[in-house]
Amino acid sequence: MKNYLTRRRLIWIGLGLLTMLIRWVAGFYPQAVENLYARGIYQGVRWIFDHTLTITPVPLLYILFVLLVAWLVWAVVRFFRNKQPLGKKGWNTVFSLLAFSGGFIFFFTWLWGFNYIRVPIEQQLNFKSEPLGLQEIKTKFDEYIVLLDSLRENIPNADTAALSADFLPENLENTMRELLTATLTELDYPTTGRVRGRLIYPKGILIRNSASGIYIPFIGEGNIDGGLHHLSIPFTIAHEMAHGYGHGDEGTCNFLAYLACQRAQDPYIRYAGTYSYWRYLRSALRNLDNETYQTLETQLPTGIRNDLEALKYSWTLYPQALPKFRDWLYDRFLKSQGIAEGTKSYSKVVMMVEAFNRKR
Repeated sequence: MKNYLTRRRLIWIGLGLLTMLIRWVAGFYPQAVENLYARGIYQGVRWIFDHTLTITPVPLLYILFVLLVAWLVWAVVRFFRNKQPLGKKGWNTVFSLLAFSGGFIFFFTWLWGFNYIRVPIEQQLNFKSEPLGLQEIKTKFDEYIVLLDSLRENIPNADTAALSADFLPENLENTMRELLTATLTELDYPTTGRVRGRLIYPKGILIRNSASGIYIPFIGEGNIDGGLHHLSIPFTIAHEMAHGYGHGDEGTCNFLAYLACQRAQDPYIRYAGTYSYWRYLRSALRNLDNETYQTLETQLPTGIRNDLEALKYSWTLYPQALPKFRDWLYDRFLKSQGIAEGTKSYSKVVMMVEAFNRKR
């Protein structure tokens, strides 16, 4: 039995190390990753997920959490029941953790992680993202305020008060999936399967960790915080689904989410998607010229300003724990996966959208 456990642990450690080596070599050949993995192996992975696990009526994140807690309790009980000397028990624990890490790396990478090093979408669509100057950002900021005001006027029964969650269309998950897959098909990307984007409760469980949503490769589902302000939900669902369809870069998923929202017939989805994008423009302007930003924000149309205040308030309901540490940790993770911009890749959507629009 002991020899069996030792061999099993060595196998998982070996698989983890081998996967890391393959991942490192593959980073030099993004086109091969694109053809063999993203458009090949991963499509099979996606098909299996969407015909097995993701058909469950409850979010798989709950099941995964229960299994992890059960495993942790079992490991602790086994540790204290073990009659071996403390030093040997400590070594066995370290050995088990190394095996667990090897298995984690193996499954994370082969189930989804290789998508981080596929050919960038800018290269595939033949456009180049370049930083916008301050004057251009000011111009775009003003243009999108006018656009938002126009979109908001087209929402039936909307007045100048902050929009309520009642404006969210029914069956939003299926609607956003249809919009996203239509966008991906138009851009010549495969859309195998039926990626889920499920709301997670209790409210604030992700927001308290500085996240609106998360895609977990081990269960193949996108998860969106149930406490997220309704104006952010359509864009966030599309973003997490874009991860599920094989896109790792955060800026790319924001870009695809924006394009998906623009396809909508429902005026609320178009407004919500444009609003999410405008907030990235707003952040860019605030970082470059806070004084100008403060002046422009006081001039916002009443309805848009009320929506912004409601959105700001929603985030205060779920105070974040150690946000700087979380941002640092996630930034390091993204960079380790080949995303050079780290967490800044989210805001890259501004450069991508404007470059894509110029190309079109």
